[in-house]
Amino acid sequence: MVDRTNAITIGGAKVPMVSGKNMLTVLGRANLEAIHGATLEVLEKTGVFVDSPEVLDMLHKNGHSVDRKTRIVRMSESSITEAVKSCAHNFRWHARSESRSVDAVDGRTKFGPGAQCLFYIDPESGEYRPSTLKDGIMISRLLDALDTCAVGYVPVYPGDVHVDAQSMVMWVTSLMHTSKPSYGSSGDSVEFELMLRISELLLGDRELLKKTPLFPGYIDPISPLGHDKHMLETLLKYAEMDLPVFIMVMALAGGTAPASLAGLLVQQNAEILSSIAIAKCVTKSPKVVYGSVSCPLDMRSGIAATGAPEFSLMGVGTVELARFYGLPSDMGVQSDLKMVDAQTSYEKTQAALMASLAGADFAELFMGSTEAFNAFSPIQLMIDDEIASNVRRISDGIVVDESTLSVDVIGKTGPQGNYLKRKETMTQFRKEHHTARLSDRSTRQQWVAKGAKSAEVRAKERMYELLKTHTPEPLEPDVSKGMASLLREYAKGFDPRRLEYP
Repeated sequence: MVDRTNAITIGGAKVPMVSGKNMLTVLGRANLEAIHGATLEVLEKTGVFVDSPEVLDMLHKNGHSVDRKTRIVRMSESSITEAVKSCAHNFRWHARSESRSVDAVDGRTKFGPGAQCLFYIDPESGEYRPSTLKDGIMISRLLDALDTCAVGYVPVYPGDVHVDAQSMVMWVTSLMHTSKPSYGSSGDSVEFELMLRISELLLGDRELLKKTPLFPGYIDPISPLGHDKHMLETLLKYAEMDLPVFIMVMALAGGTAPASLAGLLVQQNAEILSSIAIAKCVTKSPKVVYGSVSCPLDMRSGIAATGAPEFSLMGVGTVELARFYGLPSDMGVQSDLKMVDAQTSYEKTQAALMASLAGADFAELFMGSTEAFNAFSPIQLMIDDEIASNVRRISDGIVVDESTLSVDVIGKTGPQGNYLKRKETMTQFRKEHHTARLSDRSTRQQWVAKGAKSAEVRAKERMYELLKTHTPEPLEPDVSKGMASLLREYAKGFDPRRLEYP
């Protein structure tokens, strides 16, 4: 039975926290306290590197120990405790269509696509090639159609769009072809202003963005124990406007972090908690998601082993630490393989299941990507949708109540009876049993009669069926006109007709 005793109040109603499930743990309270204590020791004695004179000044004014020569900042236990306690425990991530908005903590693990892949695995030819804008448009529409996917944005870099126009083009593409929540800009002043102007179009007033956060920020501290200027600018600009920020550490065990999993979690924790302390300098209540895509460094190949079991163990440890501090959590789900095959699926199933059973609030770096987030395959996206739907059903657990115990049904059916004709059977089946979308559950004779199709072939067919039958919610006409105007301003020379879906 799912433990639903750990609940928070949203809109006056009690909602179970995902992290309250406790279906899978790898640390436990004593180990969490040990990691917390070690983290405080690292922050107070070793400190973190801060590559910004302005932020060093800010931290000094807020009582932190600053060495301007080395740019090392040491933080006391009391300052870290105060910063963490001040954090918001939840926030609403708004979409342009409010029906697609989500709460960071809502009782379920929210899946999303792999991030900004440079390469694409063509579903027809199997060719591995640089991603294009056309690929991004198609993927965005597929993401919009999948109910297992909570987040929608262009997850590939369009290599055929000029670099100066990419941000604007990707934003408009996301907003045109999916109405699901999306991410915001970097701390770059031009991009941040562009985000504010897009918010004006969608909300009517940029100031409303503070109350209706559409585009959370996304940063990754530079391991080991570093905060570079670019990430700091992003963190502080979002904090100043009281907007949420995903803090996703990308440390390599044995490379940019200790080889021991506990040691990596200590260092990662120091990087996230120090980020919170920095954000606390400009906002009373930082809104952060505590996250990780940290993984082992494979000592034989020198690659980041995102398909390794340790990757998932670190992720579960991250989720437990987030719960320890009362913060929303995010955990990566990934594979190392370069194509759609069994390894890709079993590595991603392993990680997705562990994320959900551990109670991750987000596992948004997952669907469709492979090769450690470097490549995207729409065929894999369809398979990952099946993985996510199965994982979601498993994490829902077994409901035990008077109805499901079925004492009356058993009594009415009696010894040697048959449940197929009972009304309760269909009712309970529809309520509790998962229906496969892609998996084959036919007899061999039926399977052969239908063409003996592999999972990859069935995935391709489902992909084209979704593209044929699903139409994303369109932008309002005045918003669409405003987007076209911004395109002309920010993406000079770009033909807006390229954003249309054929």
